Amino acid sequence: MPCLAEPHTVTVNPSADTFVREAQPDSNFGKAGALSVAGPDAFSYVLPTQHVGRFDSFIRFPAASASAALDSQFGSRRWVVTSVVLNLTEQTKPNNPIFALGPGTFEVRWVQQDSWTEGTGTPSLPTTDGLAWNGKPLVLGADDASLGTFANVGAGPADNIPISCTLGLPAALVNDIRDGAQLTLFLTPASSAIGFTFNSVNVTGTRVPPSISVTADRVDGDVNLDCKVNILDLIFIRNRINGDVASGDNWQADANGDGLINILDLIYVRNRLNAACTGL
Repeated sequence: MPCLAEPHTVTVNPSADTFVREAQPDSNFGKAGALSVAGPDAFSYVLPTQHVGRFDSFIRFPAASASAALDSQFGSRRWVVTSVVLNLTEQTKPNNPIFALGPGTFEVRWVQQDSWTEGTGTPSLPTTDGLAWNGKPLVLGADDASLGTFANVGAGPADNIPISCTLGLPAALVNDIRDGAQLTLFLTPASSAIGFTFNSVNVTGTRVPPSISVTADRVDGDVNLDCKVNILDLIFIRNRINGDVASGDNWQADANGDGLINILDLIYVRNRLNAACTGL
């Protein structure tokens, strides 16, 4: 009988985040308690007749803790990422006039470049020691990948509203998680009037910082790590029969974990054909 693992979810908080503002293109706000995504037509919450201009936000997550936890749960790299959710908490009553409030949509992108500096600026005391609007071209690139478009609430009277974004799973994002790399997300307006202010990693008190929730699964015999056990797994092993387990991705073909790639691995997978990860 196939050995099915239960899906396992790991939550990771950011190591750094910041927003950048078009109206202050050289200023950094990396220690602010909030992040912001705002379109060109967004209005200030505190000064509702005043446009605040465009805002984008960057969030960097250390995926090493997620990768280590999933290795511990399923075995080293013997797991498949099935879901990544970005968890945000909207502030519908921001107390600084630079922050906007209004419903709309925003895009989340995976960003290849992770070498940016959070900085120490705040809305009341901006600095120049971290990422700013004019620094975006040094971070964003042609290989970045869209992970989807999402909506905020953009209205009260409730505050601290959870916003959950189930992200797309391009190979670049999944590989960052599997490799335990740094993972940068870029949030930018997709509608002109959105004013989305949300907690940053530097938020104080009982407010909840951003996080990503990574869910992974494993099914015994799934050597090509596509969450299914089928003829493709048998072909994967056949193409590596008698190969060096330590070479490249050959370790995946050692289905029974005896340190060899041989007919016993084919039999091991054959006896588990048609198993699949939970929900597939």
